[in-house]
Amino acid sequence: MIRTTLLLLFLLPSLFLNAQERVDLKDLDAYIANAVREFEQPGLAVGIVKDGKLLWAKGYGKLDLAKKDAVDPNTIFFLASMSKAFTACAVGLLVDDGKLDWNDPVVEHLPWFRTPDAWVTEHMLVKDLLCHRSGWITFDGDLLWYGTDYDQREILERHAAEPFTYPFRDEFGYSNLMFIAAAQLIEAVSGKTWDQFITERIITPLGMTRTTVETADLARFDNVALPHVRKDQDPEAVQVSMPYQALQGADGATGINSCVTDLAKWDAMWMNEGQVDGKPFLSSASYRMITSIHLPMDGRRDGAALGWFVEDFEGERVITHSGGMPGFILNHAVVPDRDLAVICLGNGESYSVFAITQEILDRYLGDGSKDPVAALMPRVRQRQAAEVQRRADRVAARITGTSPSLKPEAFTGTYTDKIYGDATIDLVDGTLRLTLLPAKDLLTGPLEHWHYDTWRWDNADPFLEAGFVTFLFDTDHQVTGFTMDQHSPDFHFYKLDFRKVE
Repeated sequence: MIRTTLLLLFLLPSLFLNAQERVDLKDLDAYIANAVREFEQPGLAVGIVKDGKLLWAKGYGKLDLAKKDAVDPNTIFFLASMSKAFTACAVGLLVDDGKLDWNDPVVEHLPWFRTPDAWVTEHMLVKDLLCHRSGWITFDGDLLWYGTDYDQREILERHAAEPFTYPFRDEFGYSNLMFIAAAQLIEAVSGKTWDQFITERIITPLGMTRTTVETADLARFDNVALPHVRKDQDPEAVQVSMPYQALQGADGATGINSCVTDLAKWDAMWMNEGQVDGKPFLSSASYRMITSIHLPMDGRRDGAALGWFVEDFEGERVITHSGGMPGFILNHAVVPDRDLAVICLGNGESYSVFAITQEILDRYLGDGSKDPVAALMPRVRQRQAAEVQRRADRVAARITGTSPSLKPEAFTGTYTDKIYGDATIDLVDGTLRLTLLPAKDLLTGPLEHWHYDTWRWDNADPFLEAGFVTFLFDTDHQVTGFTMDQHSPDFHFYKLDFRKVE
C-alpha cells in the first residue's frame, strides 16, 4: 500500500508533464480562431503561462473593427474587474509593511466611512471590503461612479444611505463600492493614491512596462484595443468601437490597462504563491489570506477570496477573476499547484473568453473533450433570442394614439434622488431633454412621448439601450417626480426615485 502511494506520488508530476506535452498548440490555435468567428469576437489576445514563463500567446481579430490593425500579445486592453486582484495585493503589501492588519476595523483608518447600519460600520473589517459580503446586493451603488464627476469619498458617502439587502457577512453581493473603499483605505494608510501605490509597488517592480492605471495614459501607447458595443445592446445591431471612459471614481474596483505579455508576469507571481525570482513579493501569510475562501458560494464557484474567486476544475484549485465593462469582457485563471495560468482578453461583449479559458484548462488538466464553445453557443443564441423577444414585447405593449396629460413645459424642472443626486428636464427647441447631472455628458438625451405619461429616453451612452421615464403626480395632478425603467443588468436605475424640487 505504501509502495503504491509513493509510486503514484512519483508518477503524478510526470503524468501532468505528459499531458501538457500532448497539448497540440496548432490545434488549439485553430479552436480559438473558430471561437472568435462563432462568438463574433472583434479582437482577442490569449496567453498560456507555465512555470513562470509565457509559454504561448497569440492575438486574433482587430483593435478596431473599422481599421486593419490586428491584435497581438502586446495589445493593451482595459482590464475592468480583473483590477480587483491588484487592489487586494496592494492591501496585502501594506499588511506586510506592518501599516495595517486584515482584521482592523475600516473606520480605524477611514473615520468618515459609514454604512446604513451603525453596528456594521463599527465592525466592517479591512478583509470584508474585498470579498463581497457587505450586505449590499450585486452592483449596488454603481451608478454613483458610472460616468459621474463624483470623487471617491462622495461616492461612498452617498452610498452609505443605501439600505442593506442581506445580513452582514451572510450572502454574496458583488460590490464594486467596497473596492473603491479599499482604494481610499490604501491612500489613507500609505499616503499615496491608489494609482501611485499600484504603479510603484506592483507594476514597476514586476516589469509590467505596457500596464497603466489611467486611461489618459493610453495616449502614449500604440497597439491599444478599443471597446466594441452594439447600439442599444441590440443583439441584431452591428458592433462598433467606442471611446474609452475614464471612470476614475471606480479606481480600486477597476482601472488597470494591460496586455498578455505583462499579465504573464503578474500571474506568474500568483502561480508561484507570491514569489518572484525566488524571493517573496507577498508574504506567504498574505498570499494565503488573499487566495483563501472568505465567503462560501453555491454554483460553479467554491467561494469568494480577496479580489479573486476560487473554483475547482478537474480536482484542481483555480483562482480566477473576470472583467466586464462597456465594450470589454476578459478573464484569467491561475492554477498554483500546476504552475499554470490562462489569460484571455477580449474587446467585445461576447463570452468567448470564458469558453476559451475552459478549453485550455481542460486540455492541460482534463482530457480535452469538453468543447465549451459548442456547449455555450446554444445558450448564447437562446439569450439573444430572448433579448429580441423582450424588445418586441415592449413595442407590442405600447398604447398608440395617447397623449401626455400635461403640456411639455409642465414636466420641466429640477428633480433629485436622495442618493444619486440631481437631474434636470429642459425644453430645448420644443423637445424635452433629461440629464442626470452627475453624469451630464453620458446620461443625457431627448425624451420622446411613448404613451400616456411615459416617455422614451434616448440617452447618449453608446452602451445602454434607450430607457423609459414615467411621471408621478399629486392629487391636483401636479408633477411630483418620475421613475426610470432603464433595462440594464449592470446598473440599478430601478432604484432611482426622482422628486421634483422646482
